Amino acid sequence: MNLFSQDMIWILLGAALVLLLWRRFTASRNKAMSGAMDVIQDDARAASDPVTGNKVDPTHAITAIFEGKTFFFESESSRTVFQQNPAKFAHQHHGHHGSC
Repeated sequence: MNLFSQDMIWILLGAALVLLLWRRFTASRNKAMSGAMDVIQDDARAASDPVTGNKVDPTHAITAIFEGKTFFFESESSRTVFQQNPAKFAHQHHGHHGSC
């Protein structure tokens, strides 16, 4: 083999390695983004003010984050009540059945 052939083999191997690493990186990033979007969509479907219990439009709601979860509020005063004791509302059981 001449020098040019050996260099081409190394160049092709390097390019293949870069392509493999790029695909792995983008696949894991896309999977992580997909998981984040699932959480956002779950929040949007179940958006209700934890203080008042009223349904809230997540696109226009006031928000607060507690323990990594986003909570939606219909008013600033509702968020203020939540922020005084977030654990009380974040871990609150549903009133329609007592076995949550």
